[in-house]
Amino acid sequence: MKTSLPQLAAELKVFVRRLDTFILEKALEWARKAYKAILEQLDDLSAKESRKELTIEHKRSVWYQSCLGTVKVKRRQYRDREGKYRYLLDELMGMDKHEHITVAVKELVLEMAAVMPYRRSAEVLRKTSAINLAHQTIWRLVGKAADPYLKKAGNELKWFLKTGEIPKSESKEASLLLIEADGVMLSLQREKERKAEVKLGIAYEGWGKVGKDRYKTVNKTAYAAVTDRDSFWAGMSLKLHRTYDLARVRETIVGGDGAAWVKEGASYVNGRFQLDRYHLNRELCAALGHDSEPRDKIWQACESGKVELGLQIMVEAMSQAKGEQAQRIAKAYHYLESNRSGLGDYRQALGEEGKGLRRTGAIEGNVDKLVARRMKNQGMSWSVMGIRRLLCVRFLILEGRLKEWLTRENDSGPSISIPRRKMRRVVNQFSMQESDAWLKAGLPALYGPHASRSWVQALKSMSQAVSL
Repeated sequence: MKTSLPQLAAELKVFVRRLDTFILEKALEWARKAYKAILEQLDDLSAKESRKELTIEHKRSVWYQSCLGTVKVKRRQYRDREGKYRYLLDELMGMDKHEHITVAVKELVLEMAAVMPYRRSAEVLRKTSAINLAHQTIWRLVGKAADPYLKKAGNELKWFLKTGEIPKSESKEASLLLIEADGVMLSLQREKERKAEVKLGIAYEGWGKVGKDRYKTVNKTAYAAVTDRDSFWAGMSLKLHRTYDLARVRETIVGGDGAAWVKEGASYVNGRFQLDRYHLNRELCAALGHDSEPRDKIWQACESGKVELGLQIMVEAMSQAKGEQAQRIAKAYHYLESNRSGLGDYRQALGEEGKGLRRTGAIEGNVDKLVARRMKNQGMSWSVMGIRRLLCVRFLILEGRLKEWLTRENDSGPSISIPRRKMRRVVNQFSMQESDAWLKAGLPALYGPHASRSWVQALKSMSQAVSL
């Protein structure tokens, strides 16, 4: 049966529109062969360089999950004097015992999981790369990356609380350090409590202008934990001690919304509490309205440091109000009274040094970017350990230390050291031999079982025209 011209054009159009994926698949296929060949040659090299106490048992095949896709690699199994089985190639590659995933894949997967749900991460990776992992595997990778770090950080914090010993520091000096803290509630699952509060703190030295009426914090340090007040501020202090010589910081401002655990944090860092102007303005507007004259007077009194005058104006407004408005003013008065120490603008207390500084309030945006956007705003629920693990990974990425941590964590110190020149020779030798292979590649479709089809004949004509 002959194929009509319209049908031929349609088939050819579909093929051409999918040509990029066809070429990519073929390129990845060649790359996987190259990857397999290089790794097996490195395994041969490992056998020559291995120590005498290791005896080769036999070869076993395993699937490596790489950025090129899954690659089946045959490597030697060794046995040491204690009778334990080892795979030197796995140790050289930094592979886990039961999950043979390359460091590059782990880094990419963790960065994806840090910004989107695990299921969505698996789906996006599958559609945009050769990486095909189940969402449960991604969840396990987050745990394997975070658990050793959390254990290490926990031990350091316990030692700090027990001894008060200050860790090795960069001893950076700063005339002013601004610290802000806030909490965000996350839903829990399979826990006794229904909610858990993530306490978040940031510290920075000031602001830098990045555009018209746009500023960013300078040298920001962030810390988050699901813990009690004392442990949080101890952890925050410990992190700041690693960077700053806190004894030489002349002024420390601790900003927040008035929560008791935030205000009490000022004593941990020998700082001055500052009530965020956002929360002050919100309470005044809720009680007195946006266009209220008393509201403006109270605001100005607080800004100029005349706290007693501001509270007195509120008392007078409360005495003149009736019904629900009186109750709202009474509630706002109680809020201001409980945050009396932070009502005055800290810049007034600094005098000349306070000129040019901005108000506190950066914590609100950081709560959204660092915690809520990934862990709250999508209707999710967590275990407490799940929160801690993901926060750990997110902060490693934020601080640019994920790659360093993964490399160090997977470096178990194999009992073999292959000279770099020999490893380089293996890679270069294979690359030089195969560098032009893609130029010699053919089109299997021209000679396969569908060679008689009309669209294949058209493709053959096109290839012949190009060769001319």
